Amino acid sequence: MQLSAYPHQLSGGQRQRVMIAIALACRPQVLVADEPTTALDVTIQVQILGLLRELCNRLDMAILFITHDMGVIAQLADRVAVMYAGRIVETASVDALFGAPRHHYTRGLMDCMPSRNSGARRLPTISGQPPLPGTVAAGCVFALRCAAVRDECRVATPPRLEVSQEHEVLCAFPLAGGGLP
Repeated sequence: MQLSAYPHQLSGGQRQRVMIAIALACRPQVLVADEPTTALDVTIQVQILGLLRELCNRLDMAILFITHDMGVIAQLADRVAVMYAGRIVETASVDALFGAPRHHYTRGLMDCMPSRNSGARRLPTISGQPPLPGTVAAGCVFALRCAAVRDECRVATPPRLEVSQEHEVLCAFPLAGGGLP
């Protein structure tokens, strides 16, 4: 890769590495990485994630990783905050979250992940549509899409429940504990 190259002359992985270098130039304590592996092939994704993990350790830096890819989260994160419609609906360590998701949205995200066992079956989806940006509805932000919704969910903001010292959920009727199948 030459310094005089234009962006269109670089591969997606090369462009991503340039962006990481620019972001690290001023030695930040926290790097915000918003979907850094989107549109990259799997091989390059693995390389970029490895690079981010190495840089995090070497530079004693934290990374705020923003992504919809639960597989990437499982590989890279220590703690997870799941957001829906601009609100944090669940926070936990990676092990606690993947071991027993408690919010219905989190479980829906995980159910939508392909796995080696899913084969050619059609993956489930989360029914309904997310709210329009800027729309503030009464009650739970996920109520319109939640299969377990109750009348209370539509009128009152749910409480933040402490499932354990490392796990909180914003839901009046969280899922029972227990691991994913």
